[in-house]
Amino acid sequence: MAAYGAATSLKNTIHRIPQSSCISLVSPSPQILQPAYEEMDRLQSVLLKLDDTGCSKIRTKVNAADERIKEAVWEFEDLLESHVLHQILQQLESERDNLSFSVDLQSLQHRVDCFVEMVKMMDEEYIIEMENMPEEEGEPISSRIDFGGIKPKMVGLSDEFQKARDDLLKDKNYSIMGMAGIGKTTLARHIFEDPSIQSHFEFRAWVRVGRKCESNELLRCVLAQVDSNAYQNLTQGDDDVAELVRILKESLKDKKCLIVLDDVEVAYGLTNCFQDKNIVGRIRFLLTSRQSIGDPKGGSERVRFLNEEESKELLGEKVFGEEGFPPQLEELGEKIAKKREGLPLMIVTVAELLSKADKTPEYWIEVLVKQRSPVFVDAFNQISEVFFPSYDYLPQYLKMFFLDIGAFPPYNDFNIFTLNIMLSAEGFLEPIGEESCLENLSSWYHLVLDTSHEDEYWFWDRSYRVHSCWQHVCEEE
Repeated sequence: MAAYGAATSLKNTIHRIPQSSCISLVSPSPQILQPAYEEMDRLQSVLLKLDDTGCSKIRTKVNAADERIKEAVWEFEDLLESHVLHQILQQLESERDNLSFSVDLQSLQHRVDCFVEMVKMMDEEYIIEMENMPEEEGEPISSRIDFGGIKPKMVGLSDEFQKARDDLLKDKNYSIMGMAGIGKTTLARHIFEDPSIQSHFEFRAWVRVGRKCESNELLRCVLAQVDSNAYQNLTQGDDDVAELVRILKESLKDKKCLIVLDDVEVAYGLTNCFQDKNIVGRIRFLLTSRQSIGDPKGGSERVRFLNEEESKELLGEKVFGEEGFPPQLEELGEKIAKKREGLPLMIVTVAELLSKADKTPEYWIEVLVKQRSPVFVDAFNQISEVFFPSYDYLPQYLKMFFLDIGAFPPYNDFNIFTLNIMLSAEGFLEPIGEESCLENLSSWYHLVLDTSHEDEYWFWDRSYRVHSCWQHVCEEE
């Protein structure tokens, strides 16, 4: 997954060696490295093609090919740097005051040629794997329209709930956005089941979209909830979008319908099938997404983290029920909740683990003070599967940038100046610049906590930070 960053690093190394004021390359050394530089340019172009593939594609084999390319590029970069350093050290030993070094790369000619040929073959392998990525299997309609189990209690977010509900009652579309695990689906579900929403919309439909949901599948999901008779009369081959829209139009008649699209990757492709002039005025959408997909004709909300009191309330309720913490565990419970940095999914996951363990002050103190508490590590590992796709489907140029941010210690802020020095040293900086990368990761992908939303964060010092859950994912990757 880091081949693009490795190619960037090698290009920067090749560029910097002849640019150094202390190094003089013996001719024809500069020309020897040029094919490797050009091949890295070509490699980056090949890797960028992955960004144009759909999110429904399974990337397992492509990621494995990416890993092999990364290892090959890094191995060559190590060879190149070691070769240059060895010659510099030899000259330092013979003349300690020497500040200008002559470097000859002619002995690397064969290794460069072999490396270029190897990368070309790996490029071809990567392209083949990319072109043959299997589609994620479609889910049964029953699993898409069933949001399952007892409605979870919503802690906090009452203002966000009211704003979204009021916009929908004014017949506006609404988008709920935010990082994985922050409670978007829970908020949407409470809106979906609110009595005023139920009375305003004669029909309601809930569709869990995920990474793969075609327009005809979406229409079938809506029909199954709006008009079960019409849905049951569909034959297996009734996948024509125009025909499904016609049936839905007849089912709706002149009544209003709210459609919740949960966990949406790309909204415009799905909602286009509802643009028929006879139904477009009757349907309103409530969308949840990890990315910024706000509808210009409707409202949107970036879901905030829970505050300290809300975090404590959620943890206490999940471990002990509505009565909350017993007196001897209340202070410890508050500290454990605070370390989860306001993320509901992490709080709930830790609560599930704590509820199965000893509920004693001694054990909870151990959970708090241990550097890598098994409770926290187990919770991180459990939710990593939920988080990982947000990283996996980042554009190539952002992946290494984001992983480097994750190198900072958990529960610590970072600043752009320090990050810029680190990325420059690693050779990962791209022309787009670190500030643009941070802006994209924060505002579009909701992966970095930044100063533009400082009123939402009580657990940090108003700089930049990666949530501890993301820091764990980056560290593992």
